[in-house]
Amino acid sequence: MSSSLSELGSLVKQLRQNLFETQDTVCLDRARLVTEAYQMYADDPIPLLRAKAFRHILLHMKLDLLSNPVFAGNTSSSPRAWMLLPEFGFQEPPQVVLENAGLEGILSDAVPEEIDRFWKDKSLGGSAGMGHLAVDLEGMLTLGLEGLLKEIQKKQDIGSEEEQTYRQSMAISLQAVMDWANRYAKEAQRMAQEESDPFLRGLLKRVASTCEWVPARPARNLFEALQSILLCHLAVAIEGHGMSISLGHLDRALFPFVQEKGLPPDAEALLAAFLLKITANSIFGRGSLTQAVTLGVPFPGDPGKIRKLRLAILDAVDFLRVGDPQVFLRWQEGGDPVFQKRAIELITSGAGMPLLIHDEPTIQGLRAAGIPLDDAKDFCVIGCNELGIPGRLMESATAKGGTVQYLSVLEKILLEPSSNDLPRDMPSLLASMEKGLYQSMLEARKRGQFHWKRMIENVPTPFTSSLMRGCIEKGRDLLEGLPFHATGVYERGVANAANALSTIDTLVFQKKLWTLDQLIRHLQENWEDPKALAAACSVPQWGEDNPRVDRWALALLEIRERALQQIDAELGGPSHVVCHVVRSLHHLDGAMLQASADGRLKGAPVSDSLGPPGGTSRQGPTTLLRSVLKIDTVRFYRGGTNLNLSLASATQNVVESLVRTFFREGGQEIQVQILEPTILREAKENPQLHGDLVVRIAGFCGRFVDLSPLEQEELIARAEAAAGSRGLT
Repeated sequence: MSSSLSELGSLVKQLRQNLFETQDTVCLDRARLVTEAYQMYADDPIPLLRAKAFRHILLHMKLDLLSNPVFAGNTSSSPRAWMLLPEFGFQEPPQVVLENAGLEGILSDAVPEEIDRFWKDKSLGGSAGMGHLAVDLEGMLTLGLEGLLKEIQKKQDIGSEEEQTYRQSMAISLQAVMDWANRYAKEAQRMAQEESDPFLRGLLKRVASTCEWVPARPARNLFEALQSILLCHLAVAIEGHGMSISLGHLDRALFPFVQEKGLPPDAEALLAAFLLKITANSIFGRGSLTQAVTLGVPFPGDPGKIRKLRLAILDAVDFLRVGDPQVFLRWQEGGDPVFQKRAIELITSGAGMPLLIHDEPTIQGLRAAGIPLDDAKDFCVIGCNELGIPGRLMESATAKGGTVQYLSVLEKILLEPSSNDLPRDMPSLLASMEKGLYQSMLEARKRGQFHWKRMIENVPTPFTSSLMRGCIEKGRDLLEGLPFHATGVYERGVANAANALSTIDTLVFQKKLWTLDQLIRHLQENWEDPKALAAACSVPQWGEDNPRVDRWALALLEIRERALQQIDAELGGPSHVVCHVVRSLHHLDGAMLQASADGRLKGAPVSDSLGPPGGTSRQGPTTLLRSVLKIDTVRFYRGGTNLNLSLASATQNVVESLVRTFFREGGQEIQVQILEPTILREAKENPQLHGDLVVRIAGFCGRFVDLSPLEQEELIARAEAAAGSRGLT
C-alpha cells in the first residue's frame, strides 16, 4: 500500500474515532432557516413555498468540511447534531430515546420560543416525514441534475396549472442542490489554500473540483459517483424526510464507474469514508440507524468485477464497524459463492450484518401485491427490513394502513370491563379477535389516508420527487406520482399471541385447569401466583416445531388477512401489504400492554421478531426455523418479515448451512448473529475493549457499547437463552 493510501485509511480511522467520541447536540440551522422562508414566501402555493424554503436552507446553512474532508455534505453544523424539522414538530422519537440512554430531554429548552410559537399550529405532528424510500440513484448518476432539469423544462407547459406549478418547484429544488454543491466547491478551495498539510490539501482540492461537476452533471468516475450520491442523499433528508432513507442498490449504481478500469487502489478507504459521512449526518444524531444498503441484485456485467466491487463494500463495512448504514444481501440459489461466503464470514465475526433476504419469495410476494415481475425483481430494503423499489414503490414500508398488535386485540377481549360476553371456545375467541382486528384496522386505515392527504397538501418534497420515476412527467409529488402504490400495514406480536392462544386452548378449554374467568384474574393480578405462571410457561411454545402451537400463528394470520381484505374492498385503493417490523417497538408496545396469557408480565416487551419471545426458545434454531417455514410469506408478508436468529456459537460452515437450508425451504428473511454471553458481559463492563462489536437488535444494527443498558441486557438474555437451548448451537 502506498503512503497516500495508508494515510487515507489512517485518516478514516481517526474520523471514526472522533465520531464515537462525539456527543449528541441540537443544530438550529434548519429550524431557523425554514421558519424564515415560511414567513418570506407565505403567499406562494405550497409546492413553491416548499421549494423556496429548501433553497433558502441550502443557501445559508453552515457547511462542514472539517469533520470528514474526504467528501462534501452535511445535514447539520456538526456530526451528531440533531437536524430539526419543525414542519412535523419537535418530538423526540420514542425509539431513539429508548435506544440511547441520556438522550431523553435533548430537545427540552433547545427550540427558541419564537420558532416554537410560529410552528405551534402549523406542524403536522411527529418528528419527521415519511422516509422509508430509495430514489432512482442510477438515473440521477446517468443524467445529472442538469439532465433532470432539462426533462422538467421540456414538460413545463404541459398539464394543469397545478402540475406546472409542481414542476416549477422541482426545478427550483434541483437548482438549489446544484448551487449547494458549488458552495462546497468554493469552501473546499478556500480551505485548501489555507491548509499546510499536503495530504489534506489534496483531499480538499479533489472535493472542490468534484463539486464543480457533480451532482449537476453525470458522474465520470467512482469518486464523483460517491460524492454525487452523498449530496443527493443528504439533500433528501434536509428536504424533510425522516429515518430510513435508503441507498438502494449501491453495487449496481457504482458498477459503471469501475466496469472498465476496475476499482481504484483506495476503493475500500473511499467507501469507508463515504459510509462514515452518512453515519455522521443522520437526522436524529446517533438515533438514525436504518439507512439501508442492498447488495446482490442480479444485473449484467463482468461477474468478476461485480464481485470485487461488492467485496470492497463489505470490506469497508468490516473496516468501519459502525452499524449504520446497515447492509442487506439479496440471496439467490446459485448466487456468487465467494460473495455469499464473505457475507457469512462477516456475520460470524461480530459485524452484525449483512442481513439476508431471499429473492424468490420476496419477488413472489411483490408480484402477489400487483407489482410487475421486472419491477418486483428490482426490490431493495428501505428501512429496518421493509421492502420497496428504488424510485417506484415506497408506501409498503410506511404504516399508512395502521399497525396490527395481536396482544392488544386479545387484551380488549379478555380484560376490558365492558366485555360481558366472553368467548366460550377457541372458534368464538378467534371470531372475536377477527372482529376486533377489523374494527381497529378500519379506523387506522382511515386515519392513515387522512394523514397521507395532509402530507401531500402541506409538506410535498419536490426535490425527492424529481428523483422518482414518473413524478416529473405527471407533475406530482411522490406520494401520489410514483408508478406503484401499496397500502402498508405493520405487524408485531404474532409469536406472543400464538403462545397466548396455545395457553388458553391447552389450560382453559382442553385440560380445564382454569376457567376463562380464572385466567383473566391471573392476568389482572399480573401472574402473582407463581404456580399459575409456571403452568402458563410450561405450555408448548411457538418456535418448537409443534403443530399444536404453530397452528395458532397461522390462524392469526388468516383472520388478519380476512379483516384487511374486507377493509380493502370497502375503502378501495391498492391491496395492502404487511411487513413484520419491530426496531425497538417491542419495548414500547409491551410498556402499554397488560399481562398476557403467554406468561408475559405487565409492561414486559413482546417478541422482537417472528421468532419466540426472549428466553422462551427451548429447542434450538432448527426447530425455530421449521416453525417459521410453515408461514406462507408470499401470502402473509408481501412487505417483508423480520426473523432474529441468535446463536451462542457457530462456525461459518454451520451458519452457511442453516441459511442455505432455510432459504431453500422457502424462508424470506433472516438476521443471524453470534452472541456469546461472556463476551457481551465483558463488553458491558469494559466497553473500551469491544468497540468493534456490532449487534442486531431487531430492526437496526449498532455497536454493543453504544446501546442503552436496557437493550444490552436484552441481548445478553437472548445470548443466554441461545446458549441454554437444545439442538444446534
